[in-house]
Amino acid sequence: MKKIYQTKFAGIDAPVGERGNCWQAAVASILELPLEVVPDIQEYDEKLVWFDEFREWLKQYGLSAIGLATNGNITIEGYHLIECKSTTLKNGELHVVVGLNEEVVHDPNPNATALGEVVDYIIFTALDPARARLEGLEG
Repeated sequence: MKKIYQTKFAGIDAPVGERGNCWQAAVASILELPLEVVPDIQEYDEKLVWFDEFREWLKQYGLSAIGLATNGNITIEGYHLIECKSTTLKNGELHVVVGLNEEVVHDPNPNATALGEVVDYIIFTALDPARARLEGLEG
């Protein structure tokens, strides 16, 4: 994981191109990619299928993703996204941070002071687990 920071900070009431890009920065951090390589989900704003489009983008890396609300019933291992209620934006808007084993390890907001209640987790999955296993043995 390489820490990448968001460059936009406005809330949902701002024009699409000005809204916060914490999701983009958190994904870039986990995948260790430059920020500009990761799609900004705000560009999917009017589409109800934005998560499907994000998962389509992930395929080039042999990955997919699922959203998961654990309610304490499942232990999450490895790197993942944590969606939580923002403590700086209004109306319960969401903020995204990087988690490792359900602990926050990176907040892409360089000015962050606190995180709100966890809403859910976004888990990355391997499209071909056997390939991932074999590449792990080679590395």
